[in-house]
Amino acid sequence: MKILVAGSEMTPFAKTGGLGDVVGALSAALSELDHEVICCVPFYRCVKPVATGMSLPQGPRLTLKIPMGAETITGEILEARLSEKLRVLFVRCDEFYDRPELYQAGELAYEDNAARFLFFSKVVAELIGLKEFRPDIVHCHDWQTAFVPVQTAYRRQTLGPEFGAKTVFTIHNIAYQGMFPGVEFPLTNLPGEFFTPSGLEFYGQMNLMKGGIVFSDAVTTVSKKYAQEILTPAGGFGLDPVLQTRQTDLTGIVNGADYRTWNPATDPVLKQKYGPTDLSGKKACRADLLKRFGLEARDNAPVAAVVTRLTELKGVDILVKAVGGLLKLGVTLVMLGKGAEKYELAFLELARKYPKRVGVRIGQSEDWAHLVQGGADVFLMPSKFEPCGLTQMYALKYGTIPVVHATGGLDDTIRQFAPDSGEGNGFKFAEYSARALIGAVRQAAALYKRPKTWEKLMRNAMACDFSWQTSAKEYEKLYASLL
Repeated sequence: MKILVAGSEMTPFAKTGGLGDVVGALSAALSELDHEVICCVPFYRCVKPVATGMSLPQGPRLTLKIPMGAETITGEILEARLSEKLRVLFVRCDEFYDRPELYQAGELAYEDNAARFLFFSKVVAELIGLKEFRPDIVHCHDWQTAFVPVQTAYRRQTLGPEFGAKTVFTIHNIAYQGMFPGVEFPLTNLPGEFFTPSGLEFYGQMNLMKGGIVFSDAVTTVSKKYAQEILTPAGGFGLDPVLQTRQTDLTGIVNGADYRTWNPATDPVLKQKYGPTDLSGKKACRADLLKRFGLEARDNAPVAAVVTRLTELKGVDILVKAVGGLLKLGVTLVMLGKGAEKYELAFLELARKYPKRVGVRIGQSEDWAHLVQGGADVFLMPSKFEPCGLTQMYALKYGTIPVVHATGGLDDTIRQFAPDSGEGNGFKFAEYSARALIGAVRQAAALYKRPKTWEKLMRNAMACDFSWQTSAKEYEKLYASLL
């Protein structure tokens, strides 16, 4: 098959979270199954140094003029080939993408995000119609590319079979829908009937994710449990009635982990490499992490870690409340992340108050994320909602035991450890509260005092296989069913 993948992020070029990892790793896995894969990504400012370091790309490949309401905006296509079966088309338009961040300045979203990603989606739709790029399947990810199925359906209807590619739309997090004032609709250049309750209109606003759900040929999300949760009022964020109309076309496919990047046996960032047959390197990594943060930890109490965006959806509100109780258990805490200013300040204050027990690094860093995964004993993911989650999968591979809120993909991938039978790979709590989080960590801390049992748990975790090859084969079956 010829598969075009459209995403607003793609590792290693541009990433704010798991979306970039998914687009990069899934595309590579599909190409390894011998499909021809073309990825489309905006040419952001942050892409330039990465592309330059890889000697990519080499000048404009193509120039496109795109109508945006009453204006026409020009975009360039730059091409990079990553392997024989995998290439990337960067959409360059400096007025939209040459900015310090991908989506926002500080905590405020860019005011022209509707125009930025409608433009990107329109470029993708143009490429679909060109014979050289024409795919069998177009796979779009999240609201930033949700207009692609809308535009493709319209072009299929009005311009003919060259736009006949089947579209798959994946919801990574339904809380972020691409909602904009209705006055932005003219930027679509679509007839008015598309701005109705059966189209993009949503309580007077334009909802791009709704368009992706309504007009795609298949809808997927990133875990089986999350596929059930988004059909409910509690989990659908207002789109549950729309999803219920597409229920027979909705599939949950768990994301995979890229073990070429996330593997303690080969990780070049770690102080000492280790694996399930020789766990001794874990102690060296733990000592290195504590030294880097200037922390002290008891030998018989775990080092707990968090790598996250600092938002309430990630459970940061209950985590902040839980820190005092975690410290009473003897736990040492490491936090890596950035986000809402109030939470950044809250963690910095905790680090000031407990300088030897709480270590904080505000920011995003791949190297530091690897150091934290390698050096911690326990990994905390108290997310209020978590469609799939990738960091708990990375933690499992590193023998860093996840403690998670039993929601979405966290509930799908983590099995409660039972000391009597020796089965399970982590700890879960059902009630969304600081008290429940502390209770789950208390279980982990108690078992940490039993080294043989803890080693058994670590080996269980490291034996889990969430490789992308499994997920890619599920997508392959879905694509084939559409064709």
